[in-house]
Amino acid sequence: MKNIVIFGGGFDPIHDGHINMAINASEALHAEVFFVPARISVWKNDSCSPEDKLEMTKLAIKDSGREDILRISEYELRSEKDTNYSIDTVKYFKEQFPDANLYFLIGTDQVNRFKEWKECDLLASLARIVFFSRPGYVNDQEIIKRFNMQEIKGNLIDVSSSEIRNMKSLKVSPLVLDYIVDKRLYFVGKIKGYLKEKRFLHSVEVAKLAYQIAISNNLEDKDRYFIAGLLHDVAKELPKVEQERIMNEEYPQFVNFPYQIQHQFVGEYLAKKDFDVEDQDLLNAIKYHTTGRANMSLLEKCIYASDKIEPTRGFDSSDLINAMKVNISEGFITVLKANQEYFIVKKVPYDNPLTKECFEFYLK
Repeated sequence: MKNIVIFGGGFDPIHDGHINMAINASEALHAEVFFVPARISVWKNDSCSPEDKLEMTKLAIKDSGREDILRISEYELRSEKDTNYSIDTVKYFKEQFPDANLYFLIGTDQVNRFKEWKECDLLASLARIVFFSRPGYVNDQEIIKRFNMQEIKGNLIDVSSSEIRNMKSLKVSPLVLDYIVDKRLYFVGKIKGYLKEKRFLHSVEVAKLAYQIAISNNLEDKDRYFIAGLLHDVAKELPKVEQERIMNEEYPQFVNFPYQIQHQFVGEYLAKKDFDVEDQDLLNAIKYHTTGRANMSLLEKCIYASDKIEPTRGFDSSDLINAMKVNISEGFITVLKANQEYFIVKKVPYDNPLTKECFEFYLK
């Protein structure tokens, strides 16, 4: 008899945690898993359109490489009801697959709330409720017993859709990430508000290149590289009077730096103040992306280099990009040398203390 897992949710957006849960559930229950994106979520306010949800779910499944076990049902997305309840979805699946064993996958955070769901007893009789445990949640054993819930064990990816929407994490499929940027969903629209189109597109290219470099170097938390790249120039087109105010108030030690450099400091300030970035390494990557400095982290080196060599810069940077993809630290030295040569040929002054410190530290 066929086993089917129904996995409903807002998927606003779908992320690596969702895909991981679905694959684990499929393997544990020997089942196909149907993602059922909600047109309008019962518990949450949605941030994207039903069409966006559907497309991102398709992309995430494609990128997972598990199209053999992962499916999509558009039942709720196509519904014209004001509210879509899970009981109706389960009844629909019961009609579509009358001979199948149905399971209904929920997040750990919904276990203790399940008794509040519409027709929860009938739902649990039509499909077995399955869930994953998550650190920090204490599940009500009485509820688990009452509804005959089944726990599925497996490694979980700790991420939430709200974290994605707020750019606290970008643990999503690369294809989904591209879609979010291209459609300017969630945080992307806010960043675009600070930049004109050309500068925004440059920032996107820096983010994509930094992300690719992180992947090629087998680095963890590669999403941090994308975030830093996307935000690195956020202050570049801030009105001069506002930039001067922030410099005088927040960075008085750097007010004598050339004006075209100061946006890196103001960018760090905006990343903290307007985008709630707390990761100091990420902030430093923004703060020193133009000048560099001594003793830079891998993330700092990557953003510095990506800003200089992203492919729309107008010159053939393929060799420099490849060098970064092979090894960030060694590639960074290669980029730094090329940048110094550029300064010399173009007679660009680089006598600010941070750039001098950077060249002296790395180009001994």
